[in-house]
Amino acid sequence: MGLLTSLFGKKTKVIVDTVLGPFTLTYSKRDKNIWVNNNDGLVRSIRGTNDAPDELQITFIKNVDAEIEKLNDIITKRFIREFKEADLPVNFKNWNERFKIGAIDVMLIFEGKAYWNITFEDMQEPYAHFTLYIEGNKTTDFSIDT
Repeated sequence: MGLLTSLFGKKTKVIVDTVLGPFTLTYSKRDKNIWVNNNDGLVRSIRGTNDAPDELQITFIKNVDAEIEKLNDIITKRFIREFKEADLPVNFKNWNERFKIGAIDVMLIFEGKAYWNITFEDMQEPYAHFTLYIEGNKTTDFSIDT
């Protein structure tokens, strides 16, 4: 830590979106800038520049409920398949009966296609977190964090 930073503290960059609220620059190194919004308990993470979040990613996040709705059946089928493969009880018919969304991370929007992931929080034991990786409208990977 430099002398000036230790004396005056590090300035935090915050950009306020009129719909979503404040985005804070939480990571900035070698043009890899991550802006985070946690205005309502849902963590939203997007990329951007040193000065501002990416506008395409902000627009995507504003419409993420519609994106999730489009994927609703795919998400449910993926959870059921993963639970059956892991010999876990499938005691739900739709993913939102058992899980809630804890975080959304947009990594890239390229040629109109979003590369992003959703982290789900299990509301039952083992209270794990499940991350579903999505490219456009296709799920590509699924990870479990207990």
